[in-house]
Amino acid sequence: MRKRINTLDASLLLNGISYGEHVMNAERVVEDVDAQVKGCANAFIVRCNPQKPMSDEMYEALARYAVAHNYHFGFLYAYQFPPAGKKSHLNAELVKMLESIGGDLFLGEYFGEAGSDKAAKDKGYYVEGSDVIALQMPPQNFRDMREAKQNFVDFIRKMTQYDAAIGLEKTSLVEATALSRYELEGGIQTPVLEVLPGDPEKLLAFTRGAAIGYKRKNWGGFIACEWYGGYRHEDMLKKARLELTYKYLYLSGANITLLESGNNEIKSFGYDLGYDSALCRGYRDAQKNFQNFIDKNPRLPCGPLAKVAFIAGNLDGYTDFMGGSSWCQFGKEEWGNGNAEKSWKLLSEVYRSRDWHDPAAFSWDGLDLNASPAYGMYDVLPAESPLEVLQAYDQLIFVGWNTMTDALYDKLTEYVRGGGVLLMAAAHLSVNPARGGKREYVRGGDLSELFGCKITGEERINSGIKFTRESSVPGLLYPGTSNLWCDCNYPGGFADFACLEMDGGEIRGMFCDRFQAPDRPYKPVFVENKLGQGVAILCAAADYPGHPAVYPMYSVAAKALLTASHANADLKVEGSDRVRYSLFFDDRTGEEMLCFLNTSVYKNCVGYVYKGKKEELLLAPLELRVVRFPAQ
Repeated sequence: MRKRINTLDASLLLNGISYGEHVMNAERVVEDVDAQVKGCANAFIVRCNPQKPMSDEMYEALARYAVAHNYHFGFLYAYQFPPAGKKSHLNAELVKMLESIGGDLFLGEYFGEAGSDKAAKDKGYYVEGSDVIALQMPPQNFRDMREAKQNFVDFIRKMTQYDAAIGLEKTSLVEATALSRYELEGGIQTPVLEVLPGDPEKLLAFTRGAAIGYKRKNWGGFIACEWYGGYRHEDMLKKARLELTYKYLYLSGANITLLESGNNEIKSFGYDLGYDSALCRGYRDAQKNFQNFIDKNPRLPCGPLAKVAFIAGNLDGYTDFMGGSSWCQFGKEEWGNGNAEKSWKLLSEVYRSRDWHDPAAFSWDGLDLNASPAYGMYDVLPAESPLEVLQAYDQLIFVGWNTMTDALYDKLTEYVRGGGVLLMAAAHLSVNPARGGKREYVRGGDLSELFGCKITGEERINSGIKFTRESSVPGLLYPGTSNLWCDCNYPGGFADFACLEMDGGEIRGMFCDRFQAPDRPYKPVFVENKLGQGVAILCAAADYPGHPAVYPMYSVAAKALLTASHANADLKVEGSDRVRYSLFFDDRTGEEMLCFLNTSVYKNCVGYVYKGKKEELLLAPLELRVVRFPAQ
């Protein structure tokens, strides 16, 4: 049976509501929550309002109500939006009382949107001289990425230290960006993605990966469909997004699914709709239908299984949602989103089939496996994840910013030596944390042990490349010929490349600007090096993969690796690239469950080969189908 790959327990799923987005009746919170939770959820959180604080008696009543109904409960924004004259809505006495009544049902405090506030917004969102933490602009004088990142972690730590001082160890943070990892470093226990701002498929992988990398037990999703599912509330595709968000969170293994608003009132974008409106009923129906689904389809504890991880590099400040300037450094052009941040667009190709005319698309045993990685899921792991976490994945792919360190380089070397496959660009090997600074390569450019080559300089090149057919990675098929007589591919203009001197590695891609085979010695652009039981692959690009001249070639190599992982897996799935899937298992009983989600409003067909069986399913629009395999 497969080894459990993380500390998460997917069998736990708390489906809840958030009370207080538009209206807070501080005198009747229990009644309001009761009306919204019944039959639709098994958990709730209450948004603390500085103008309408609850009494201690109301906190006690909420705790007793939750215990009486076996509901989990918590409180949002207690510290960030305190009542006048107080540091927080919560204090040591209240926490002691809530813990004594609620026990494990008490979820503690939910902080909100720290990364959105301090690393993603544009300058017009901030108010000079404001006393509200969320409206205070971050410092604008950071020297480099290290200082910027540390400032953010320190900001988070101030919040968690207050809660620790009042005896509250249970902390979550609802976050719309890719920065959960730094919030966990600052002491947050549970990362929760605000879903629908940004690309949820990317950001859920960041959130789950942060929880895995920091060895947390749970992670979740906070569904902000009213505000972010679309500006036209009556649009049928917005309704579909809400339904799909619930189902995608189930498929992805989330432990918490909280609906922010829309079920009680809709007061956004010029709309003013009440509880009895058809649109609010639609929100309640979606939540109730999901609760019925999870009651009938409990998940298994291990999963979703993933064997490929993208690496969020050391000091990377990529946010996905908003974030036009890294770490909110508005006045310096070099801090604007550049090729490092743009590299993350590669995640948009993970679930996209190769076009029919693309010569880089190959079949395996007659199956087109180009639309997904092994087992249908991937994680985005923090570079600081322990070695034992990295070793649970067959492949690691670097994409965005990375400031290399000796410790990280040594860890990656051991990962490859132990059997892993690693893909990086030369840009990821610079130790200089300064935006726009001169590249300074780790180990002085001597990469012989890990990559089988040395960096001897840099050259600005405008050329196509040719791949070889060979690879040391099982199942990896480069788009190359055996004699190198073919067109040169993937030209994109000028970019900076490292000059590589071979020292044990094998050239798998070379610069060439003619149809004939290039002259020897080849000028390498992709190098493979076998180390121990694994393989390290280096792209010579000194510019990050988001550079227009680098992206075509780097994305081809990355996509080929993803497809190879699928080809090497014991589960093969082909069909529409609008279908997502994941695999859960129980490492104690041997039971497994395969989940398929049709993200389209049209029917779609999917076929799979698993456990000696070949099956074909026709999925209805937006259908989530669970296929169970009993223990053998």
